[in-house]
Amino acid sequence: MRIKEELEGVLRVLEKLRERDRDIPILVEGRKDRQALKKLGVGGKIILIKRRRSVFHIIEDLRGEYREVILLTDWDRAGGRLAHGIRKACEANDMICNGDHRLELIKYVKKEVKDVEGLPAFISRAELITKGQPKSIEKY
Repeated sequence: MRIKEELEGVLRVLEKLRERDRDIPILVEGRKDRQALKKLGVGGKIILIKRRRSVFHIIEDLRGEYREVILLTDWDRAGGRLAHGIRKACEANDMICNGDHRLELIKYVKKEVKDVEGLPAFISRAELITKGQPKSIEKY
């Protein structure tokens, strides 16, 4: 895949995340991931999943307030294991675990970026390479 298509794909995924129902929280691994999403204009509830509590307990607590979560863990080995645990915890708590955005990002940037926190730098580099202007993100 060429860098232009990768950039366009990532920007489409980010736009979907911006336009999503704000009542659906996004689950990320750490604070740098949350900061990256905020920097890219993704608002709403972004929950850090790597805390001192177990994934199951975090999902169990969310169950009372939410019916669905968006899974956006990193696409490295640890992020994959964590994603698997989150899916299992959601299933056990009768919650919807939407991993579509994560899968789309993996499709577009797996060779370039391994985590959510690397997205702003990837977009900046890709825009320099393609000599394009930001389409939906004003400043990183």
